[in-house]
Amino acid sequence: MSNCVEQHNWKFYWRLTESAGVAIYLAEYKGRRVLWEATLPYVTVDHQRSSEEVIDEEGARDHGPWWAPLGTRTLVGGVRVQTFHGGVEVSASFAVGPYNYQQLWRFHDDGRICPWLTIFGSGVHDQHTYHPHWRLDFDLERREHDAFEHFEDGRWQRVAEEGWFPYTGEADEHGNVWRQVDFGSTTTVNIRPHVWDDAEMFAIRHHDGEWAPFAPRAGGAGSQPYPAAYVGSEPIDGEDVILWYVAHVHFDQSFPYTAGPWIKVEA
Repeated sequence: MSNCVEQHNWKFYWRLTESAGVAIYLAEYKGRRVLWEATLPYVTVDHQRSSEEVIDEEGARDHGPWWAPLGTRTLVGGVRVQTFHGGVEVSASFAVGPYNYQQLWRFHDDGRICPWLTIFGSGVHDQHTYHPHWRLDFDLERREHDAFEHFEDGRWQRVAEEGWFPYTGEADEHGNVWRQVDFGSTTTVNIRPHVWDDAEMFAIRHHDGEWAPFAPRAGGAGSQPYPAAYVGSEPIDGEDVILWYVAHVHFDQSFPYTAGPWIKVEA
């Protein structure tokens, strides 16, 4: 199977990684580059206990938060590429202990990208919270000269420095909460959270060689997990920006639940 897909106004490449699911890279929409690379580095699981419970040290270790890689060692079957009405999708299934994950990248002919993850399996129960992490490196015409904006206080506000930008319930008239804009071309990528994701965004200045570590707490980050460990006070206005979309999926009767952002390219 070729790893290049060219359909429905899109041209992109995909590859199966060791620990970050199916990666999408060098994506073009209507002949214009919009994405350098997008991956799913981590899906962590928290066991939420009530405050009345007595937790011994061993029990705390047994119940998380914990993580296992989605990649070549946990893949079930193969990577699938198929069309649907109005688009094309790349999907893969992973089994990690009692948890199952269905990863999906959907590309619509109107410029939408849907990086989604469905969570299910016998290990899902009412004291779990699941945290999928997507790393999104958009490349709007060129790497630099981008602006990141967050919708708050009733308007779009440009962000000057790296930071953490949670979804607080505010959105523009289309439901968008975050966006990245290229100064020269005015190409825009709008991002809105899925219905119950309880989502947050991290905006981080890109540095060559600064990739997502193999594990969420690897590489001497101390008590800070990634991507929070990357956040400092570096300027990002007019720079190459990396976005991390993190969903916090709390158990309810809707499981199996599909998490992930809605992304729309306006070129």
